[in-house]
Amino acid sequence: MRDMVFKNLTSMDKRKRVLWASETFNEDGILTKIHKYLIYIIKEVPVQENYTNEKPEIYVLKYRDTGEKTEKFHIRMKGGIYCIANGKCFFVTFCHTLKIDLCEAPQNAHS
Repeated sequence: MRDMVFKNLTSMDKRKRVLWASETFNEDGILTKIHKYLIYIIKEVPVQENYTNEKPEIYVLKYRDTGEKTEKFHIRMKGGIYCIANGKCFFVTFCHTLKIDLCEAPQNAHS
């Protein structure tokens, strides 16, 4: 069985948006939980000739515990990008997160 949840949250001034998806499923005795987050924050900035973008930051975590029979894989990417729309310049900051957790599924009470 799969349980899925999706959320699309936007601030009242439409300058911040959070997209969130979560999925949980049990397959072959392994309980898998997947969470995805996409966060965007938009700021209007003065129009200038030269912009410098720093490279996105990427963080990766992999964890395995054979005693507890669990595994985790988490990745996060943070960065920003300049965009021009309707003659206005905007700086969009973003953070993308993916979390995958695996563990042994609990046994049914009637087994």
